[in-house]
Amino acid sequence: MVNAAGLTTADQDLLERVTAFVDGEVIPAAADRDHLGEYPADLVRRMKELGLFATSTRSLPLYALVSEEIGRGWISLSPVLNAHTAMVWALMHHGTQAQRERWLDDLTSGRRLAALALTEPHGGSDLQAVRSAATPADRGWEVTAHKTFITHSRHADLLMMLVRTDPRQHGTHRGLSLIVLEAGEWRIQRDLPKLGSRSIETCELNVDHRLVDTERVIGDAPGSGFRQVMDCLEVGRIAVAAAAVGVGRAALWSAVRRSKERHAFGRPVSAFQNVTTTLGHTAIQLQAARALTLRAASDKAVGGRHDAITSAAKVFSADTAVAAALAAMELHGGAGYLTDHAPERFLRDATLYLAGEGSNGLLTDLVGRRLLTTDTSLDWI
Repeated sequence: MVNAAGLTTADQDLLERVTAFVDGEVIPAAADRDHLGEYPADLVRRMKELGLFATSTRSLPLYALVSEEIGRGWISLSPVLNAHTAMVWALMHHGTQAQRERWLDDLTSGRRLAALALTEPHGGSDLQAVRSAATPADRGWEVTAHKTFITHSRHADLLMMLVRTDPRQHGTHRGLSLIVLEAGEWRIQRDLPKLGSRSIETCELNVDHRLVDTERVIGDAPGSGFRQVMDCLEVGRIAVAAAAVGVGRAALWSAVRRSKERHAFGRPVSAFQNVTTTLGHTAIQLQAARALTLRAASDKAVGGRHDAITSAAKVFSADTAVAAALAAMELHGGAGYLTDHAPERFLRDATLYLAGEGSNGLLTDLVGRRLLTTDTSLDWI
């Protein structure tokens, strides 16, 4: 289990139960079911029973460590927790009292699960280009939207969506709002086939002139959606970084076991210096990735803007996870390329995080631009 120094006794107990869940239920399921692409309803139910959908309300470092453990078990489960937490965070930090009373208890208990709809086919990471719109209507809003790359949207009960509520601000970050839709108010256009994370659906969807009530827009008034989304994405990048560390750890220990079992030239491959160097380097990188991720979580827990460190954690952890998966595949020899061994799944899943929650190139550029400004402290460097 991960080193959880600084957690309360209750948080440490929860983390131990999550570790037992991952070892006893998630890892065997991933090995048997990943290639089937079936929705893991039983494991999502167990996540509800463990109280995982409320972890961000307790502590962001705890949320990061739980996300790491889930990532260590099966990446297909990670987006369920991450997307759901975006709405929990938005309600806690930006929602009105009435909105929190309406949705928050159901979300933190897991009675209802949420997904997040940001990306559009024409825009990718450019959220200022959002064309999906909510226009004032009788006693509410009329929503028309087209979104893509929306994970868990077929099984979600709620969908928090970024839309433009002021068409005069087209093409800018102004005039955007987060609006909440209930199940049945969006239509799945198609499921998107993916390299990894195969058991959780990622979809293209539409909303066709749907009328919703006034209170669906997060916050006291429309127009703050871009700022709210940027805040939620910082938490999302912590979760992605942590899950990447988790899959990297799984790959590392898979490589350690295989290097002891596999023999070449009359001795275990673990006896070769290039093998031990690879294992040692991977372990060092993973520990550094975890430390940066937990620093990002601790900083974000204080409040305020922390886009640079959360981006740095996500980029470094994603790169480290891919490198760890490649190392595991190499140390397995030809077996690492076969679907009845884990390294090929680790590699498929780890590559998700090169693009997920913002591409590594875009976020690395963000960190560089922050170095050139005077309004953002980068005291973690």
